[in-house]
Amino acid sequence: MAAERLNELFGRYIKRRTSPEENEELWGLMADVRNEAAVSELLEKVWVGIEPKTPSFNAEDSARLLQQILTRTQTVPRPVRTLWPRIAAAASILLFLSIGGYYIFHKQPVGQTAYYKNDIKPGNNGAILTLANGRKIVLEQTKAGKIIQQNGTDLRKAGDSLLVYQAAGAASTTVISYNTLETPKGKQYSVVLPDGSKVWLNAASVLKYPTTFAKERLVELTGEAYFEVVHNSEMPFRVKTNNQIAEDIGTHFNINAYADEPSIKTTLLEGAVKVNGILLSPGQQTDGKRATTVNTEETMAWKNGYFMFEDENIQPIMRKIARWYNVDIVYTGDIPSDKFWGTVSRFGNVSQVLKKLELTKKVHFEIEGRRIMVSQ
Repeated sequence: MAAERLNELFGRYIKRRTSPEENEELWGLMADVRNEAAVSELLEKVWVGIEPKTPSFNAEDSARLLQQILTRTQTVPRPVRTLWPRIAAAASILLFLSIGGYYIFHKQPVGQTAYYKNDIKPGNNGAILTLANGRKIVLEQTKAGKIIQQNGTDLRKAGDSLLVYQAAGAASTTVISYNTLETPKGKQYSVVLPDGSKVWLNAASVLKYPTTFAKERLVELTGEAYFEVVHNSEMPFRVKTNNQIAEDIGTHFNINAYADEPSIKTTLLEGAVKVNGILLSPGQQTDGKRATTVNTEETMAWKNGYFMFEDENIQPIMRKIARWYNVDIVYTGDIPSDKFWGTVSRFGNVSQVLKKLELTKKVHFEIEGRRIMVSQ
């Protein structure tokens, strides 16, 4: 019965016809050691699919599926066990072959040399906290522990990547002060707000918020952040971006509001959220005009520690790379028009990302200082 369901979901996933709930079911079945034989058979099908004579699955589909196997099954709760070593190793090899070896098997060019004269380290944890009085605190240079008390709230640094606001006494409801948490390019950070809601900030982002939620829960965002909101029906949590307001109804959601992106995108993971009167269901995304179903794995890749490209042009890819590696992008000649698929860790040097892109399409990179030159 489980094997039949596994095959059914697998086939529908390849055709992009599964819902977010069905995706979760698929990862759980693939992670269950009792389904080892069935999963092995599916992996063999993927392998067959990337050979020239039987293109039942293309390279992009194979890469997409295998990336999901390697990342999503790690989050499946016990007693279901995460992928056993033999299957994980097989999937790792197939993932490499499906996004790189596919082109070798087909005797297509694999791009220019993967060697770069220079290299750039990845981003890390860090942020600048600006207090209501204008004082700036560089958090990566600040010791863990209590930083300051503001309006009845203790502000603490926990570990190297988390800021926590904790109630410490009676707060004034007449004088509301605001703090700003900013992650420069190449930095990421998270904060637990006074109401217990947690926010993860991507690189090159700014979050402005009150030190206590006395009358309303309204924060302002530029850039990208993931929110896990503590629901309060009497005081909804709202996020203001350039020209939108997202209001939670007990929810986990991601907002991409970078100034250099063509639109502001709000993606719902759990619960419900309303944007410009549009009510989203889990797995949906809106630009403030309409709602569409999306792959939330791609949306959340940044928070989970990797880049994920699904049928994506080079320009939005390079914008992500520019923010995380703190580099400038320069296009020389025509901008490559190919679309890219693949997954790579955010925690390797930039050369690892660029090499993978070169392996899969006709694109070439050079690194000069903190500039990446892109050409066909």
